[in-house]
Amino acid sequence: MSGAQSQFSTSFWGDGDKGLDVLIQRMKNGKHVTAEIASVFKERAAIEEEFGKRLAKLAKTFTTTEEMGTLRESLDLVKSELETSARAHLDIANEIRLQLEKPTMDFLASQSVVRKTHHANMERRLKAKAQMHSNAQKAGAKYVSKCREVDQLAVPQPNLPPKDAEKLQMRLEKAQQQANQNDLDYVSAVERLADAHARWEEDFRVTCNEFQKLEEERIDYLRGRLWAYANIISTLCVSDDESCERIRGSLEKCSVAKDLALFLDMSSTGTLVPQPLQYVNYYSKSSERIAGGGGPNAMSLSRRFSDEPVSPPGSLQGGLRGIAAGAGAQFGSLAGMFKKNGAAGVGTGATVQGPGFGGLFKRQEGTPQGTVGRASGAAATSAGVATNGPMSISSPQLVEEEEFHYDPYDFSDGAPMLFQVRVLYDYRSQAFEELTVARGQVIPVIAKHEDGWWEGIVIEGDRKRKGLFPSNFVEQLE
Repeated sequence: MSGAQSQFSTSFWGDGDKGLDVLIQRMKNGKHVTAEIASVFKERAAIEEEFGKRLAKLAKTFTTTEEMGTLRESLDLVKSELETSARAHLDIANEIRLQLEKPTMDFLASQSVVRKTHHANMERRLKAKAQMHSNAQKAGAKYVSKCREVDQLAVPQPNLPPKDAEKLQMRLEKAQQQANQNDLDYVSAVERLADAHARWEEDFRVTCNEFQKLEEERIDYLRGRLWAYANIISTLCVSDDESCERIRGSLEKCSVAKDLALFLDMSSTGTLVPQPLQYVNYYSKSSERIAGGGGPNAMSLSRRFSDEPVSPPGSLQGGLRGIAAGAGAQFGSLAGMFKKNGAAGVGTGATVQGPGFGGLFKRQEGTPQGTVGRASGAAATSAGVATNGPMSISSPQLVEEEEFHYDPYDFSDGAPMLFQVRVLYDYRSQAFEELTVARGQVIPVIAKHEDGWWEGIVIEGDRKRKGLFPSNFVEQLE
């Protein structure tokens, strides 16, 4: 360091005092560089703080509730890592301010005080030296001028009159006295200049050494602060890399098959493909259109001997009670009125084979054994019809039907719920008053009927509706 100091203190001399100007310019440049680095620290801290806040906002608004399975776990980890990264960037911003920005500004201020002190002192010394130099030059000029005047007066002039010669001698003596005085003044000015120059030289050496010290401290300080800056940013990079590695590890465990299986298990709505709207004749209640326009006269017999069961009045439970009440002698006659329950034909002189009690109930294809099928609830009886074996009908006795009214939307939200059931098998409605249900669906039950059909409430489109479904297609929930 002593060698460096000697270089500063021996390298900025020369005429015109240019060395001081060079040193002062170097000090100003160092100040500007230090201020720029402090500005870099300040801006980087602001950037990290802004980035951390935006990451925190992103993590807060990022939601994973709509996902499930292993991908949900990975997304939750991404959200957590976003929050961790946000905190890390905010901590980095605070650390840069405390360890880099503020100390650098303090260091800059302390160096500025020392630099300004020495600069001001050197300016005073330089001004005093310049003044002494000017005074010495003036004194020297006066001294030289008088000396030249004495030399001119001392030139011999032999032809002068005695009186003129006496005057010339007096002028010569006076000029010699002034020259001697100017000589003393000149010597005094040169001595004062020498003293001022000595003080300026001493202070300039001190200033050179102090400026050398300031530069050494500045370079060493900035090197250390930039090193610390690199360490701080590198810890953030390591943290981000570890975060990304954790995310990659989570994604390696993500399984497409498991996520799809979980989705199907939790959200499957059934395997039954919905059917389009079918044509239903107003009179026959079937998809077959009656020739001649299908008026009421043409449909009088067709309505009463249709393949479709006649809906009971009021509720299905009452219809089955009517069938049970008409069992025995009336049952064979009732069975003969329905082709789909085993009738060979209906008409004048037709022979009808009665199927017995079991023909009134059918099992849905693809449903478990023992499914309750809904039969007509009309109290259909026919006098004079035999109960056993084939019988001849010369003129069928037509029984007027009661029209069945059922409004699936006629209920209040406050209707009492008996319990809840979960659907075990898909079931497609066969009539307007029935519900189409899917496996896994949960249905609140509001009524139970003795015929094995229960009444529940489902959401259809954007409305609630009630309807019937077979009780052996469901299990009761605790």
